[in-house]
Amino acid sequence: MEQKNSRKWLLLILLLAAFSVTFMTRFVWSPLNSTVSEALGLSKIASGSFMSAFFIGYVITQIPGGMLADKFGVKYVISVGVLLTGLASIGMSFMAGYAQGMIFRIITGLGAGVVMACCSKVISENFEQKDRGIAFGILLIGPTVGLTLANQIGAAVLTAYGWQTAFRVVGYIAIAVAVILFIFIKNTKAETPGEKVTLLTGIKYVLSTRNLIFLCLAGFLYMFLNLGVSTWANAYLGSIGYDTAQAAGIMSIYSIGGILGSLLTGVIVKKTNISVKYYLIGVYLLIAAVTLIFGFQTQLMVLKVAGFVYGFASYLPNAHLNALTLKFAPEHLSGSVMGVQNCVFQLASILSPMIVGWSVDLTGTFRTCWFTLAAMPVIGLIFLFKMKESAESPLNHD
Repeated sequence: MEQKNSRKWLLLILLLAAFSVTFMTRFVWSPLNSTVSEALGLSKIASGSFMSAFFIGYVITQIPGGMLADKFGVKYVISVGVLLTGLASIGMSFMAGYAQGMIFRIITGLGAGVVMACCSKVISENFEQKDRGIAFGILLIGPTVGLTLANQIGAAVLTAYGWQTAFRVVGYIAIAVAVILFIFIKNTKAETPGEKVTLLTGIKYVLSTRNLIFLCLAGFLYMFLNLGVSTWANAYLGSIGYDTAQAAGIMSIYSIGGILGSLLTGVIVKKTNISVKYYLIGVYLLIAAVTLIFGFQTQLMVLKVAGFVYGFASYLPNAHLNALTLKFAPEHLSGSVMGVQNCVFQLASILSPMIVGWSVDLTGTFRTCWFTLAAMPVIGLIFLFKMKESAESPLNHD
């Protein structure tokens, strides 16, 4: 029993490494952007589209990645996915122009897109429901870890050896992680006899299960807020007189609060034995309030304190939204269902920056941004209240 318990936490560390490295390959473009654009003569629109290209691939493979994990097992899917991100990152070091870069960035996204569903399936197979909030809380610090490493490693290698080597180093790290995943993750093929898992299996299950529909909608609105903040907070801080370094400092404090919130949220629910549904309802209300508080501050010290609280509160729901998805999904379809859920969540990542930007353009003030974002968790309360905490049969089985 103790050996099994130790193994599940080792697996979680491996999943965190996989998740983090995909964010390294995603965000390494940021510190290299200016240098590469100047070397290859890329316009601002062209260089910005390299990040969009990643998301194109990332969204495309969310649902297929979950289906493949259910059909063939996590070991092969996650290893190949991470390997692909590494090879494509190395490919970026050989690009001679825009078209090649776009292809490699899309491929990077395609590889990264399978990882979340695979991680969720491993958590489903190895952690009881009461510990899944903690497991997801640890896993979901991956984006911040990956972003930080991408900036640190990318900038350091760029300065010492050039942008081509920076891409290669990140690629080599991803390949090493892929090999480790292949060695240590045991494969479990969960497809049940007589049931063929297809691309539509997860979609059909989600659309026929009330709890999952409500959870996807509540999560979409939550992600809409999170992506809106990460996209527009720095610009807002600049609009009220803070320079780039000061704005980055405030948002770094926000990120620190987020990491702590993600790590502690599962522990809070487990230790207090609070209802996850009502915990999420309370947290959504808290986030809405803190959004408005943060958005109407102008003093530096107050913004730093509010930023920390905002980051902490904003990262409390995500682990439990994912844990509940696994609770409402049958284990043999956990990958497929999580792929659908994450696809819905990522649609918010695409829509939020544009819609919030449009609201600011329309009114000519950033105040609109904060009202728009605060409204998202408030609307999300409707779906959380409708959700039942007990797992239910799909509608067509009722």
